[in-house]
Amino acid sequence: MFPVENSDLYTSGKIIKPEEAAIFVSKLKSFNKKVGLCLGCFDLLHPGHIKHLESAKKLCDYLVVAITADKFITPRKGEGRPIFNEKIRAYMIAMMEIVDCVVIQNYERGTEMIEIIKPTHYFKGPDIKNLDTPAINEEREMVKKVGGEMIYTDDPKWATTEILDFLKNLK
Repeated sequence: MFPVENSDLYTSGKIIKPEEAAIFVSKLKSFNKKVGLCLGCFDLLHPGHIKHLESAKKLCDYLVVAITADKFITPRKGEGRPIFNEKIRAYMIAMMEIVDCVVIQNYERGTEMIEIIKPTHYFKGPDIKNLDTPAINEEREMVKKVGGEMIYTDDPKWATTEILDFLKNLK
């Protein structure tokens, strides 16, 4: 992980606890507002992330972004990941105008965050549309269970891992 001297400097009122977001989301939905949820590592913020969030925001009134906690990234992505700690990643996303609030996803599976937030729309990238894995299928089922809809954006696919591989191969 990239060493950051004082990550406590990177804070925003838009970064809240999932339970706080859930209460606010419930109130918004009672006024027929559409609430979107995006969930991911957002490890090294890049144009693909921004396009995805921009597309999601166009389809909802309020956009919640859940940042995967550090402890779940290394086992999935490998040593050296995440590049930035969860506080820094949450801060970067919170500073985006199109994002209404950010929460730290401190759960093993996305289904738990979906169950807490109960979004109207749960957004995933186009690479997930035809993916048939137990984790994604569980997310699809949980979105239905909470009365939401899974929406796939049509944005070009970018991957932090591919960007890092490109940088490693520069000579």
